Amino acid sequence: MKKVIISILAVFLTVTAFAQVVPGMKYKELKNMYNAKEYVKTAGDPYSPGWMGFGSFVVPGLGQVLSGEAGRGIAIFAGGTALNVVGSVFTNGMINCFERDSEGKLVKDSSGELICNDKEKAKKMFWGMMGAGAVSLVYNIWNICDAVKVAKIKNMYNQDLQGRRAMEVGLYPTVDFALLPDGVKPVTGMTLSFQF
Repeated sequence: MKKVIISILAVFLTVTAFAQVVPGMKYKELKNMYNAKEYVKTAGDPYSPGWMGFGSFVVPGLGQVLSGEAGRGIAIFAGGTALNVVGSVFTNGMINCFERDSEGKLVKDSSGELICNDKEKAKKMFWGMMGAGAVSLVYNIWNICDAVKVAKIKNMYNQDLQGRRAMEVGLYPTVDFALLPDGVKPVTGMTLSFQF
């Protein structure tokens, strides 16, 4: 009896783990169902991963917005903007450490170097600016890769909705009954299925 209960529980957990693909699903639900590395381009895919990546290179989050994930794209744009503001604050702080004349131009000494009023603050601001720039660079690279991934996953989802996937592999638990020398007993197993 324990084997039957465990088998039924395994079937239930498998069915709930492999949710059905229905129209209107968002990337948040799809990212756990699909692996972007398994994407195979087919005719009629609505999103070009290359163009979505390029769009996010030009404007952070644009590729995600064009792939139908407006909330994600807007959040990425806001994050990129915040990093740019932080970088600007450090840059302006560093520039304000240098002396200016009455017209607002930077003043140089007799050797041609800019005159700095607070070298320690200028150094801190410089390293803050460099740190913000490095974080911004990593963030933008991630943003481009994310736009490509979102486009691929949304295309795979669309392929499933249209029934155009090249191949699907499924592994499902099974329960069957077998006639054994000591009577009919439930037998559990796994079924591997391929759909082309």
